[in-house]
Amino acid sequence: MLPNNTNQPDSPINILIVNNDSQALATIDASLQVLAQATTICVDSAQKALRVLRQQTIDLLIVDIDIPDLDGWRLSRLVRSGILLCRIDLPIVITAQTWCERIAEVTAREYGINQLLPLEHIAQLPPLVKSLTRKQQAGTAKPRLLVIEDEPDTAELIRRFLSASFDIEFASEGDVGLQAWIQGRQDLILLDVMLPKLSGRDILIEIQNIDPNQPIVMMTAHTTIDQAEELMLLGAVDFLPKPFRAEQLRKVCDIAIHRDDYLVSNAQFAERVKTVQEREREYRALYESHHQLLNDLQSVVMELDADFNIQYLNQAWETMMGFSISECLGKPLETFVSNEDFSQYTLFKSKIRKSLQHNKPCPEFELCLSNYRGQKLWVQLKISRSTKLQGSENLTICLDNITERRESQEQLKYLAMHDSLTGLYNRHFFESTLAQLTADSVRNNRQHALVYLDLDHFKVINDTFGHQKGDEVLREMSHLLSKRIRGTDILCRLGGDEFAILLRDIKANEVYEFARNIQQIVAEFTFQLQEQRISLGSSIGLTLIDGSTNNPEEHLMRADIALYVAKGRGRNLIHQYDPLDSESDELRHSVNTSQKIRKAIMEDRMVLYFQPIFDIKNNRVSYYEALVRLRETDGRIVGPDTFIPALESAGEMHLLDRWIIKLAIHTLHKHPELNHIAINLSAQAFKDENLTPSILENLNATGVNPKRITFELTESASLFNLHITQKVIADLHKLGCSFSVDDFGSGFSSFAYLKDLPADYIKLDGSFIQNLHRDQIDQTLVKSMIQVIQALGKKAVAEYVENEAILEILKDMGVDFVQGYHIGHPLPVEKILLQHNKTEASQA
Repeated sequence: MLPNNTNQPDSPINILIVNNDSQALATIDASLQVLAQATTICVDSAQKALRVLRQQTIDLLIVDIDIPDLDGWRLSRLVRSGILLCRIDLPIVITAQTWCERIAEVTAREYGINQLLPLEHIAQLPPLVKSLTRKQQAGTAKPRLLVIEDEPDTAELIRRFLSASFDIEFASEGDVGLQAWIQGRQDLILLDVMLPKLSGRDILIEIQNIDPNQPIVMMTAHTTIDQAEELMLLGAVDFLPKPFRAEQLRKVCDIAIHRDDYLVSNAQFAERVKTVQEREREYRALYESHHQLLNDLQSVVMELDADFNIQYLNQAWETMMGFSISECLGKPLETFVSNEDFSQYTLFKSKIRKSLQHNKPCPEFELCLSNYRGQKLWVQLKISRSTKLQGSENLTICLDNITERRESQEQLKYLAMHDSLTGLYNRHFFESTLAQLTADSVRNNRQHALVYLDLDHFKVINDTFGHQKGDEVLREMSHLLSKRIRGTDILCRLGGDEFAILLRDIKANEVYEFARNIQQIVAEFTFQLQEQRISLGSSIGLTLIDGSTNNPEEHLMRADIALYVAKGRGRNLIHQYDPLDSESDELRHSVNTSQKIRKAIMEDRMVLYFQPIFDIKNNRVSYYEALVRLRETDGRIVGPDTFIPALESAGEMHLLDRWIIKLAIHTLHKHPELNHIAINLSAQAFKDENLTPSILENLNATGVNPKRITFELTESASLFNLHITQKVIADLHKLGCSFSVDDFGSGFSSFAYLKDLPADYIKLDGSFIQNLHRDQIDQTLVKSMIQVIQALGKKAVAEYVENEAILEILKDMGVDFVQGYHIGHPLPVEKILLQHNKTEASQA
């Protein structure tokens, strides 16, 4: 028993040390004296170690590679095989007197070794023991195995053979097994080929379509070479003929569960060339045997002396750089560093020397070299020490050409910060720069400014002459504005015809003068469109970034409010934000909501829920109403009442209308099980001349049948401009879509206008329905409305059906369709499909 010490594991542990070198055994044992509550058991052979493992509970095994009767690798393999009585997940540390590249990371992983440790680093053993035993106390979860097998005897055999190594779940039918995998995503699947309801081959194809990386081992008692080849080509990682032996089953599963390890190890081989060392003369033969391997690598392997002079290069250097190896040996590495990156090379040398001085791992580094043609090549250097002779310290470097990656990174970096149409900075760069200027104004008491610009009536150009001509105008306007700004200013395109300019270190009077110059540039800009000469105006909102707030979004909101004020007071005006403006409070809320919805649309956080509409006569769900929701960044789902009124006030409902249409049609395309949906439109949508073309564009893009779509508008919005409503409905009917009037009965002249609305469905206002079981007057009114609607050849839909009593009354009245919480709550499409699948399964 070791003496007590304050540095101690959480609970007593037993450590088995196996080493036939008495001096090494004593060294390891002595290094563990700092640990309290630990017992060391020292043996000099594998046979003795196996006896201890059978008789005692061991918490950690420390084994040398070179043991005469059974080497450390094979002893570790016995532990991991589960044949011994000890724990299969027993932590194992391999030690070695000498350290060479044969002891590779991938080999350790293959044998299930937790750590490789040379005896010269034995001081690292105590903290390593603590770490491994803490992990042991925390417990290690077994890999999860899904067995899809309809033969009970085979399933029981698998359970007995593999339960020690795997957490096993069984399924005896194909469709059940597929659902079990979809819900559980197990680490490994044993899949029988012949299964009831759904074959193993079909399950394999379905799973590979969802997750090509899922390891699947196929099992069958009757197979041919062609079938085995087909299943492997379809994505199986192994093939197991029945009947199988226990060791054969364990071996196949062990290889399959470590498939990712093999792939990763293989991919890393070219990146992790082990240090080629020349410590002593007896290692020369080993060095020569690997010389050809180094030359065959695509990565450059380089050895530098303490002065960073090149001592060794493999053949990949000539391929990459174009210089012969002979003319490069002995030269300093800096000879090949690009002049533009020389300061980075100086930093590289400084950091490497500092790492060597403090005996720390050398950091990875990227440098720009110059090849024999003077072309720049970016390389990544992975550096390690290579001590060949005592007192002489060299560096071994694995050098990879990353020029293509660097160029891609630079391109991505540019695209991340710039607008693809105009080349100006984009909204992302604008927001980060605005945050910097806001912080600077607070911290250093400096004043900056934000100029928010909107081209007046630019939409007319897009609508009249097409988006291509509109894009040309935006590019030309961007070029003119770029020439006006100062070198320190930032010009950004935020989207559409909106531009923002951030002015650094500027006075208040200079901001207004700058805005007037910008407005003049826009006013003087003209362009030829067909036979017309067109000019534009601009509305501009200003705000000072003056340290009054440390919230950059507040500055953007102020500028946005100032812009809305400029538009609201007649357009082609400049307005500086003033909190006393009468429009501010209302605009602030509208602008804030508008910006929030814009951002949510960009981030794909506007989602649709679907509420079923039930066909009374046919006793089935006829279609679903698509209802928009906002998913907040924290995952909360927010209803439309919180944002639609503000959008309508800001005049920006068309943005949401178009997004809902696109999202709904694409959802129909992806999920044919929805069959038919109703899409709500706002009153502003009917003022949008591009509404019908936009719908047609989405229909053509997806191939969705227009007959699967009903567009829905409230009665009040329908009657607001009956002529326009009639025209839009006619256009929608031409496309093949149907139309529904919502909230019928809420208007003063509903019956008078009903015959003039070419609608297919009329949805009764919920205020008449929700108290139907308690109010005789409502019953009379609803019955009358249903009769009139049906007399005009239209379908009557009742919403707000909240209980069985209301449903029965409506059935007696002969209503066509019902909707409400009693029928079904609005749900995301995934849950709708789940209900649909359950219904089909029960009917089957």
